[in-house]
Amino acid sequence: MRVNWQPSDLVAGKAEELAGRKSASQKALQEAAEQFEAIFLYQLMEQMRRTVPENDLLGDGRAEKIFQSMLDQEMASNFAQGQSIGLAKMIYEQMSRYVPDDD
Repeated sequence: MRVNWQPSDLVAGKAEELAGRKSASQKALQEAAEQFEAIFLYQLMEQMRRTVPENDLLGDGRAEKIFQSMLDQEMASNFAQGQSIGLAKMIYEQMSRYVPDDD
């Protein structure tokens, strides 16, 4: 007896396929959740930097502070897109119930 089986027959495979199909409002929710996570991570890193004692090794430090702030913003944005802590995923899962499936 031979059974015809294909990987696309798996429920997990079908779930991944359906997850890839998002309406415009679901995509907007995903983007908003990632932006929220990025803001949260930026605030977290900013507060963490305040705990580090300042050093006058490189002089005034004004340009360094501006650069550090810009670096923190970019790192937070990249972390959020890569699902570093999963906050965006949790927000999306909770809020997606209230977003229509199709536009």
